[in-house]
Amino acid sequence: MSDRPVDVEAPLEPTPTGSWIVAIGPSVDLRHQIATALDTSLGNVGWLSTTDAARELFHAQTPDVLVLGADVSEEDALEFAEYTQVASPTTAVVIIRKTAVDGLLPSFMRAGVRDVVYDWRGETELSDALQHALLWSSKVRSAASPDRPGTISAGAKTISIFSSKGGSGKTFLACNLALAIAQRTGKESALVDLDLVMGDVFSYYGEEPDRSIYDLMVLPELDRATALKAGSKLHDLLWGFGAPPDPAAESVPPESAARLLKNLQSIFSYVVVDVPANYSDIVLSAFDCSEVICLVASLDVVGVKHLSKALETLLSIGVTRDRLHVVLNRADSRVGLSPSDVERVLKVQIDAMIPSSRLVPTSLNRGRPVYLEEPNADVSIAIRSVADKLAGTMGRRATDLEKPKRRFFGRG
Repeated sequence: MSDRPVDVEAPLEPTPTGSWIVAIGPSVDLRHQIATALDTSLGNVGWLSTTDAARELFHAQTPDVLVLGADVSEEDALEFAEYTQVASPTTAVVIIRKTAVDGLLPSFMRAGVRDVVYDWRGETELSDALQHALLWSSKVRSAASPDRPGTISAGAKTISIFSSKGGSGKTFLACNLALAIAQRTGKESALVDLDLVMGDVFSYYGEEPDRSIYDLMVLPELDRATALKAGSKLHDLLWGFGAPPDPAAESVPPESAARLLKNLQSIFSYVVVDVPANYSDIVLSAFDCSEVICLVASLDVVGVKHLSKALETLLSIGVTRDRLHVVLNRADSRVGLSPSDVERVLKVQIDAMIPSSRLVPTSLNRGRPVYLEEPNADVSIAIRSVADKLAGTMGRRATDLEKPKRRFFGRG
């Protein structure tokens, strides 16, 4: 492809990675900026002057990444991102802004925007955003391929545990699930607490983190010896990573969190991440690094409302349904609402159900996960079932624990 601007009739040439990237905005300089950020030739980046022209592009091609320049108005950017979600769900949208969009960030996220880049922060941020967008688009296209089954994949390596509502049992599940996966697989696993302000993961093990994962986030690469020294050994085969409680803790760039998780992925067989109960950049970066996202909800109207919104939000930003694993906590509570009611109203299948148990708060007070304290209790059996499904050990003989006499009613 020549260096001239590309119109809608001209076919776009794939980049060296086999991806199509198109700059959108009145200034052709954006095209040069993208090529420089990706360290690729100018001929590998397309350019269209308006979002209207970009709409016509979808009739013939489906680019992997569309980059809206700072000269595109916020109204046009939002409208175009929403249009792209429908016209080309596998296309990632990245927006460049000259000023902060704090108030509009949730709107951009709901519109399916993958990243908002501020041009004053330099080339590195744009490069990271484009690389993440390309990776996301590639994963979505792979997930949407006809030969891929529409169920959650076995043997997931990184699992994020999420709920936008406090008190849902998110951290309880993360702590016990990580332990169950380590024991069931017999492989070294990591449990990461990404709540850097007031995380509770270590409390379930009666400990506090000795070192902060801030120290690991700044490292471009991480070897096993450094990781084990910085982490805390919570149990056989399980290592914990977090930060000492600090209400004044500063936020970290999302790329730092993503880099940490990718480094841990190269060291540990499984990584379970307890993410904060919000939709911040650090949470979204954790989602990008995860094969599976467990959405945890309790059996009450408010919990179900948050679950519904979480499903809607994550699907709107391009997370495919096969990556979402819905877990209903305290699923046997007699509160006038049943799991089947939740499935009917939300039109979603509950993938696993965890029963209520007085053993949970008791074990927390003792600083030992209930999965260790009471391995044959109903709540532990349910967690074991979730671990088997996510780690791909379904059907494996239970050598680490006494074989249970009965199973809970969940589908895990």
